[in-house]
Amino acid sequence: MKKAILTIGNILRGDDGITNYLGNLIEEEDKLDWKIFYGEDIPESQFNKIREYAPDLIIVADAITGINVGTVEVIDVSDDVDYMYSTHNLPAPILMSYLKNFCKRVLFLGLSVNLENVLDINDKLSQEAVNTAHKALKKVIEIDSIFESDK
Repeated sequence: MKKAILTIGNILRGDDGITNYLGNLIEEEDKLDWKIFYGEDIPESQFNKIREYAPDLIIVADAITGINVGTVEVIDVSDDVDYMYSTHNLPAPILMSYLKNFCKRVLFLGLSVNLENVLDINDKLSQEAVNTAHKALKKVIEIDSIFESDK
């Protein structure tokens, strides 16, 4: 099974860069076989590469607000989902609906951050965001084991 992760986030806006850090953590895990696409501020710039890779499963990872800080949420958007909390202007449902055209399964992985930590120019993650990224890594490992058992 081909698996991919699209990370979204501005690495110059503090904790908004949390999923870029998560992508690096996943690449460091020897037991994980995920292709990472770093979408940063313009995730649609990776769509052609993702389409060429043709993953069976893609996780779109983004910093979110509106739920308890430090929470990691997985949402299966294989069915129609018309709500998402994102720190970016491009509505996540539009991004997801496009990916569903060429990916069999699309999951959204939201990493909740403190809104105050994404408002200023800052290239550092808070310790809270680092901890949340490690929680998200555990979630990706869990998802990996579920989909590996589905082979």
